Parts: sequence; structure tokens; C-alpha cells
Amino acid sequence: MSAVVLPTPARPFGADTLACALALTGKATPTAVALATALAEMYPAGTGPAVSDLLAAGWLVPTVDGRGLRQLPLTLAEQDERLAAVEELNTTGQPNAPAQAEAVPELVEGPASPPAPRFSYYRGGIATTTPDAAITPAQLHTVLTSPRHRPQTDALRAAPVGSPERAELKKGLDYVTPAGTFTRRANTGLERSSGLLVLDFDHVPDLSAARAALLTDELLGPELVLLFTSPSGDGLKAFVRTDPTAAHLDTFRACADYLAAHYAALGLVPDEAGKDVARACFVPYAPDAWLAPAYAA
Repeated sequence: MSAVVLPTPARPFGADTLACALALTGKATPTAVALATALAEMYPAGTGPAVSDLLAAGWLVPTVDGRGLRQLPLTLAEQDERLAAVEELNTTGQPNAPAQAEAVPELVEGPASPPAPRFSYYRGGIATTTPDAAITPAQLHTVLTSPRHRPQTDALRAAPVGSPERAELKKGLDYVTPAGTFTRRANTGLERSSGLLVLDFDHVPDLSAARAALLTDELLGPELVLLFTSPSGDGLKAFVRTDPTAAHLDTFRACADYLAAHYAALGLVPDEAGKDVARACFVPYAPDAWLAPAYAA
């Protein structure tokens, strides 16, 4: 008897998917061809949306001159409503959902996974304080590992350490606020907590040893969501799952004290600026980025 092959389920798409795709194109109003290329990078198995899907769902409209596509400004509530509508379409076999396979009695689905955390993505550097959209850890991982941002990162690392040139290049990188979605980048602008904390480790003497320590730590390892090399090339960024109901400062202090007590020799003492809930995390080219398997879907 031949094996039953189940189709790969379509992934929901919406403003978070679009923010990721726009980051990959490097343009706020890309051409349809450039956007299609970015979507192909995000969904190499062909399970994601096409440009026509995004247009039909109202996530995109043509620019005034007709040369590109632009994103409509939507509130987080409006985004959620559209995502819910997409989920409904995906269960009924409409566009963006593959044909449903016949029921297989031996396969029993487990409980539904909780929604992936979302956080704000900002285009154009640290001078931009209003986010473009919200993205998930998986979508940030796609941006980090795509070669689209390699030229910016290479130029930054080639600039002399401590030079104004390096500082300016860093400030021009796109960035995220991992702690949640914000109306603007400010501690008072938090709209919805993601339950994530970013730990920023500068000037780490041995990146491989530090990565291994974090990933295998008995307490911290299971809570790691995303881990990647910083824009400078000599540090690490770690996104850690936390209790979203706990005070951000208390969680940061607990993590910082634990790491300082156990891994100070490895340089794993987080930057104190991480205590701010609106802490910005720059987005470099990071082909070594690690994503926890539970957040890959």
C-alpha cells in the first residue's frame, strides 16, 4: 500500500507576512516582481501567498504612479480581523489553502498551538519611531538569514570600531522592538506584550562557546526563541520567552543576575539598556540565526 502524503498546510498571511516581505525587498513600495521574489524566499515550498492574493485580500494597493505596490495603514485590531478571515478561508479550501486530503483515521491532531508572538518592525533606521507592521519570530528569522541585508552589514563591520561611520551605519539598520507591538517606540507606547525579552551581549570573546552555553543551559535554554550574531559581529542577541504578565524590569533583572552569576567569564552579561520595554534591536544579516523549532511554523 502506498504511503499517504498529506499536503503542506498554507501559512496564514497578513500584515506581519507583508512586513517581512517588504523588509526582504528593501523597499516600502516594491514592484510586483520584487515582492514575488521575496515571497518565494519566505515560502520556498510554495505554500505562501502570491502577490495577487495580497492584492485581493486588500493588504496592498498600487501606488499612485502605478509602478509599485504600497501597504494600507491598518490598526492591530483590523489586522487581526483580516487574519481571522484568512484562517477561515484556509479551512474551507479557498485560495491560499491547498486541497484538503482525505481523513486519515490513524492521525489524531493535538491541541492547537498558541498564536506566535508578534512585535513591531521599523523600517529606515533608529530615527523612525513609528512601526511599519508586526512580525513573528519566524518571519524575523527569514529577514535575518536572507542575503538582502548583507551589503549593509558587511559595510558596518568593515568600518573602524568606534568610528562615526560605523555608528551611522548601525543607526540606519531596520530594527524591531521584541517586547511587543507599539504605537510608537517609547516605553509608554506599548500596545500589546509579546512575552519576549531581548538580551543584548556585547564584545563576546568566543561566540561559539557563548551560543552553546545559552542553548544548553538547563533553565534558559528551553526559553530561547531566537539567537543571532549582532550587527557588529562580536556580540549576540537572544530573544527569551517570559511571562507576559510579569513586570518587564523584574524579568530582565532576574535573567541578568542569573547570567552574570553563571556566565560572566563568557561575556554573557546583558546590556543594561535591555531593561527598557521599548528596547530596540537592530536587524543585520545573520546567516547563523537560530530559531526554536516550536516557533518555525
